[in-house]
Amino acid sequence: MASHHDELHFVPLHTRSSSDHIPRRSSYQPVPSSSDPLDEDPSPPMHFQGQRDTPGSQASSAFGLGIRDRLGNSRSSHPPSPEIQRNTSTNTPPQAYSISSTPTFLGNASPGRQPNYKCPSVGNVRQKRTSWLTITILVLAFYSTALSGLFMIVAFVRPRYGDRIGPGGLAPDTASLLSALFAKTIELSFVTVFVAFLGQVLSRRALTNQGTGISIADMSMRNWIMQPGSLITHWQHVKFSGLTVVGMIALTATFMALFYTTAADALVSPKLNFGPKETLQFTGLVKSPFASVDYLNKECLTPVSTDEDRKYSASTCLQLSFVGQCYHNYREFLSDWSRSSRAGNKSSTEMKHRIAPAGTWNDNTTVQGTWIHEQDMSELSHKHGRMVVNVTAAMPHAGLIKAARHPANSLRQPKDFNGLGEFDIQASVVSPVVNVLCAGMTADELSPIIYESWPNRINGSDNLDFSKWNTGVPKDIPIYPEPVNRTVVDDLFDFTDEFPPPIFPKLPSPFNTIVNGTKTEHLGYAGHLLLTSPNYSTEDKQFPKHNPEYTLCAIKAGLTTQCSTKYHATASGGRLEVVCDDPTDEMRYNKSKEKEMPLIDWSMNWENMATEWANSLSLGAGVSDGYASNARLLTQFTPTFDPKTNTSSLSPTEPSSAEALAAMAASTLLMSTEDASFHLENVLKPTNETFKATLRVSDYYSGGAQAWQSIFYVVLVLVFLTNLVCLAYMYLEIKGEQLTDFTDPQNMFALALNSAGSTRLNGACGAGPKGSQLAERWVIGMEEESEHYYISSKAEMAEMRQRELENQHLKPDTSPAVKEYRRISKHRTSISLFN
Repeated sequence: MASHHDELHFVPLHTRSSSDHIPRRSSYQPVPSSSDPLDEDPSPPMHFQGQRDTPGSQASSAFGLGIRDRLGNSRSSHPPSPEIQRNTSTNTPPQAYSISSTPTFLGNASPGRQPNYKCPSVGNVRQKRTSWLTITILVLAFYSTALSGLFMIVAFVRPRYGDRIGPGGLAPDTASLLSALFAKTIELSFVTVFVAFLGQVLSRRALTNQGTGISIADMSMRNWIMQPGSLITHWQHVKFSGLTVVGMIALTATFMALFYTTAADALVSPKLNFGPKETLQFTGLVKSPFASVDYLNKECLTPVSTDEDRKYSASTCLQLSFVGQCYHNYREFLSDWSRSSRAGNKSSTEMKHRIAPAGTWNDNTTVQGTWIHEQDMSELSHKHGRMVVNVTAAMPHAGLIKAARHPANSLRQPKDFNGLGEFDIQASVVSPVVNVLCAGMTADELSPIIYESWPNRINGSDNLDFSKWNTGVPKDIPIYPEPVNRTVVDDLFDFTDEFPPPIFPKLPSPFNTIVNGTKTEHLGYAGHLLLTSPNYSTEDKQFPKHNPEYTLCAIKAGLTTQCSTKYHATASGGRLEVVCDDPTDEMRYNKSKEKEMPLIDWSMNWENMATEWANSLSLGAGVSDGYASNARLLTQFTPTFDPKTNTSSLSPTEPSSAEALAAMAASTLLMSTEDASFHLENVLKPTNETFKATLRVSDYYSGGAQAWQSIFYVVLVLVFLTNLVCLAYMYLEIKGEQLTDFTDPQNMFALALNSAGSTRLNGACGAGPKGSQLAERWVIGMEEESEHYYISSKAEMAEMRQRELENQHLKPDTSPAVKEYRRISKHRTSISLFN
């Protein structure tokens, strides 16, 4: 009988083994005691032992509380079971207890690991090379490596897709979608392969005898790449594993997987972008000589046929074209001056810095000209003792626009890219120029070329009908080779018998202009215009008298070889501009030409065009004192001359009459070159011409659209290299031999549940491991008698492995599972041993 001083001794709780079950009737039998209240009213039996008890498992139960005496002897005749036992010793304190995940004994079990239930493995740890898992991982590794390598190459090469994307090819949206789809499959396969690689490395490290084992922080690496947010939520794991070799590889792979689709979209996905500059031979169709009035008349569209108006139908149409085009661009030129003046900005008196002719072409292309061969007006005026201004404006070759659409060039237009395309062309072609030379003169100086002032004219002094001046030439006007009258400005204007000075019917009234020439006789390179300065020699006192009295202007045009033409086209329009006097311009027409050529080749056709142009703009209305608005404004731009100092200068707030005339005539240069030769050739019938050009086209390319996107090359390179390492490890290092991934939660759960508990994780069963517990090293071993795999702390495993090595010669080695374990545990790989 036990005394009332008997002590209760608590045996630790046991976990349920796989063979445990709860029978319908418990056999729980407390030992009776006359001195213990429990003896008087025993509780119902609560036996949790399996029906097939073994000697090693008789003390195990699913849940229970055992009472033993101090000597460990059972007070019942039943087999030992987890029940309350009395310790009859009165001086022995209760034995310390621990709670573990497996049954425990009070015998000589190893501290912290006292396994009771043995779980023999029913399958091989090593997967066959022909298994679904092994083949799938290898296929994904090859796929991810090949495609990530292809994406990396495409990003570096930046291919141009041309007709493969767009009309007749793959739709741009479809191309972007396919790129994103493949990038996503690369990302997913990369994550899958790397997680498998990580599992193999860590599992082999845990199984290898010479390995350092793995920690809980190591096992969390797979979560980094699968759930990148865990780097923030479980930052303690990064603290313990992030600085290891495998940890740094895992961290790198995590960020690379996180940004891979972004990098692929930035560097691989086809997008509209400017490619590199290409030098090639362009083709353009040429139909006419430069400044051919006959060709322009024929091409002008008018509803009035030649049957209705045989003589003037074509010329009327052409003059309307001149009016529409020239007035529009001239108005823009004046608006630029007005805005500059109203803003308080004063333009330079140097020609190269003054507002140049500009405008639009075909209503959707902005045109920009430039001043060339600039001459100082003050020096010229001082040299000739009169107001002299000489300006030359260059304009782009308008034929380049049509050449860009020539089928031979196979240049896709902006509209072919859903309205988002564009291209840049710089062509080595001649450029049209217009020169305006104006000089101030008096009535006496003009008398040799004013028909009304000739003393011996045929009509005498009576009944001069100036309205018929443009339709018939008086018979007494000399025609080459007859000698002509000389003027004081012959040297300035290069007047000779072959290229005689103009003949005007009379001196125009103030604010009026008169054009020389008729429609039957055109002599020389230039058209001439005579202006009368505002209010000179009149009774109107509203304006002060102006010096010079009259201004004679010569206008001529030609082709220059010292420029190139640039054309930038978009779906909404374009920009056409001329580049001149640039020593670095490799596309300048005379840059690479071997033969000598003139800087400017003046055109004989221009004088005929100038007459049509001037009459269409009412510049000849002064012959009948028409007082046209255009002429009035033009005369007000006449610069003043100071006879005391013999100087004249340009106004900083308004253009000179010469600049205004050049701006008005600039549009005719575009019309003259639209179908004209790209070289100094006089083409009379349609033909294709080639010329040198550089092209930058907006096409579908791979590669970054912005310079900063180059940082994503790091992502593409690292993903490919990581894939390559994983593939090499899977295929070459382990020969495709996959082991059970013990870092997989389901595998680790089964392994840990059937392994002994450990004091290394004291307190972690509720809140999880913390601090140094995350860095505790764990290894996987096998109890070879039962072929049971388990996980244990590396420190606790040391003693057990020592005993296993001592007794290994006594253990059978015929078991395939044991042989497999021994082979795996002795295998060494460079990667799996990295700490």
